[in-house]
Amino acid sequence: MGTRVKPQQVPLLFAIVVLPITFLGAVYYPWASLAPIRWLQIVVLVNPLVYMCEGFRLALTSGVDHMPVWAIYGGMIVFTVVLAWVGIDGFRRRVQS
Repeated sequence: MGTRVKPQQVPLLFAIVVLPITFLGAVYYPWASLAPIRWLQIVVLVNPLVYMCEGFRLALTSGVDHMPVWAIYGGMIVFTVVLAWVGIDGFRRRVQS
């Protein structure tokens, strides 16, 4: 994302993107605990941090609800490919312009 914004706008990027991603990224709570708010549980699935945190939670804890393993790996693979493409494309555009 840093390749898509101007250097002067990086502080704005933290305020608008990084903070919400962190708080809605299942860092502080398991994704399964959002079940009472079903619409929010579905919306946060567009956040790549959810899959990383759920993967760590799966690996490091036992007896805690988490996403299915196939969803964790699938989400991490999809977001790795998409964000790598976005980053490389943004870097290429910034260097060539």
